[in-house]
Formats: sequence, structure tokens, C-alpha cells
Amino acid sequence: MKQEKTIRDTFVKYIKGQLSEAEARSFLEHIQSGKDSEIAQELIRETLDEDLEPSALDQAGLHDRLDESLLKLQQRMDEGAVRKLMIRKWLVGVAAVLVCLVAAGILWYIPRRSSNETLVAAPNEIIPGQQTATLTLADGRKIKLAEVKEGVLIDELGVRISKDADGQLVYEVSDNTTAEDGYNTLITANGETYKVRLPDGTQVWLNAASSIRYATNFSGQLFRSVELKGEAYFDVTKNAKLPFVVHSKGQDIKVLGTRFNVNCYADEVIVRTTLLEGAVSINSAQGNVTLSPGQQAELPSVGNLLVRKVDTNATIAWINNEFTFEGDDIEAVMRKIARWYDVKVVYQGPKSPEKFGGELSRFKSVHQVLKLLERTGAVKFRIEGKTIYVQ
Repeated sequence: MKQEKTIRDTFVKYIKGQLSEAEARSFLEHIQSGKDSEIAQELIRETLDEDLEPSALDQAGLHDRLDESLLKLQQRMDEGAVRKLMIRKWLVGVAAVLVCLVAAGILWYIPRRSSNETLVAAPNEIIPGQQTATLTLADGRKIKLAEVKEGVLIDELGVRISKDADGQLVYEVSDNTTAEDGYNTLITANGETYKVRLPDGTQVWLNAASSIRYATNFSGQLFRSVELKGEAYFDVTKNAKLPFVVHSKGQDIKVLGTRFNVNCYADEVIVRTTLLEGAVSINSAQGNVTLSPGQQAELPSVGNLLVRKVDTNATIAWINNEFTFEGDDIEAVMRKIARWYDVKVVYQGPKSPEKFGGELSRFKSVHQVLKLLERTGAVKFRIEGKTIYVQ
């Protein structure tokens, strides 16, 4: 009984992506040995909520399915980027893989790809986004951050702007600065993301197709005010005397020092503000609320401001280069894909009513992402150049 409980607990952790690489390998090797095949089969049946037909092992294309599934599982173990995949049907794929391992003793490993390895696109391949942005200075000068090396970019009147070794934009303001109030704007296009440390030490992660406008020197002001379009995650430096305010699509968010995420894309009908730590107050024409950690405020274009409990880890998964879908319809899913891969989306025929949930690495090519979505059976895709047709 103790052995069965151990296998069950390990199986659950494996499905949830909570095993280390070594633990996952050890678990697969144990399943491969066939010592606990009956327990494994029972767990698989419980996962599927139904028996897996014996003929399933002989279906055409299962070899390819096994190959793809193991590749995904290995990427999750080796890169730590993929923890869960698409809705419940991913579990079916995992169960099918384990059935094959038990029945045939198959165990394949995919070589690890170095995190420093440069991604080279094949001809016509649509690749994931990258860490870059465009900085517009107060005098109108523009700096494409992908084209400049690390080090000091600007050092004028006591305000120094640098690009550090991690690619982050860093502001430093000396105590005797003579710089007048000026504003910089950091902009990410589709397929871009970037991180900036503001003059007060606040760190901001900017998602694709977003922008943030901020003062180069907050001293002498009543508020540390920034203007946001798109999506950003804030880790605000505490300063009780100088509140931090985010102006974003019909609402003002006021904080003293906290961590929170704001999603206010123009093409989203709801503005979502999610609090991870501290407290924030939100003021809008639709209402005023104060959030506690773990809460999310939803500001619709029409209707009242609402508050609900959410999984905050899922909300900020994008800063760890993951897509997160939580009961999203196909249009919401494709908006995320369009921003990250810089593609156009065209719908052909009735749109699928299916809801999607799960997590998926943003390091994958768009072809891999779409293939996984297709395996839910809800949609089909066709790619022509930089246009994705959804059928």
C-alpha cells in the first residue's frame, strides 16, 4: 500500500509538472520497468475517467503522437518552461504516452537546448518574440534597444540611462541633478517584451504591444505617475511620501509599494488589475475599490467595476515566458498569439465555442502552438506568410 501511495503521489506531481528533471526521469524509468504497471494503468484510467481502448495503441499516427508528447514533456523537464499544456486533452496525451511506456518499454530522451543558444528561423518560419523595445527620449530621439550594446546610453544633467548585462533598461538619478521634468516612453511592438527600472527603483515588465510613459526624475513631484497602454507587471519601490500612480484605460491605480499586474489592451473589453502583494486603490467612472493580495479588479467597457479571487501565478505567467489560458475563447487565445508572434489572424466560418485552459511555453514556434491547439479538436489552422487562418 505504501508503494502504491508513493506511485500515486509521484504521478500527480508528474502531471502537474512539479517534479524536478531527475525525479521525472526516475519516474519514467520506473514505469518503463513494468514493476508497477497495474497501478500505472489504474492511474491512467482515473486520469481519463474512462478505459483506454487496447486498439488505441495500434492507431495510425500514434508513433508521431508519442514523439510529439515526449518532446513536450522533455522540454518541460529540461527547460522548466512548460509545466502544463492544453485543457484536459493534454492529460489524454500524457496517459497515452505512459500506456506506451508500460506496454512497450519505450523511453526516449530529447537533448537539452542551451538557454544561451540562438534561435535560428527556418525560411518562412514564424518564431517567438524577443526581448527588445524602442525608447523615445524627452527630446524626441529614439533608441532601438536591440541595436545598442550594454552600458551607458545617456548621461545628461544628472540622469543616467543604461542597459545592463541582462538587457534591462536602468535609470539612475543623482542627488544634485539639474534636469528639468521630462518624460520618456518605452514601447514594445508585437513580438517584443522588455524590462525597465524606473528612476525610483520600481521595476516594470512590459508585455508585447505595450507602452509606458514616465518621468525621468520623480523628485519634486506629488506623485510618481506613469501612463500604461497594453500590459505590464509592476514591482513598486515603497515610498509613503510619494504615491505611485498608474493611469490606464479609464482607471487610475494608486499604490505606495506593491506588486501588481495591469492588462489594459485596447482590443480587450475588460481591463484587469491583479494584486500580488500590498494594496492598491482603483478609481474609475464605474466605481472605486481597494484590492487585497490575490484579488483581481475587472473594469468592463460597460458595467460596474468587479472584484474576484484569482490565481495570481497564472496572471503573471507571461513574465516567465508562458501563455496562460483560463477558460479563454478562441478569440482571446488568438489575440495573445497575434501579439507575441506578430501575425494577423483571419477567421473563416463559425468561431469555435470551445473554452481553452492551461499553460504553454512562449518559446515554441507558432507552428508548435497551433498544432497543440488543433489537437483539442476544436479548431484548425492554416498559415500563409504572416497570416493565420482560423477554421
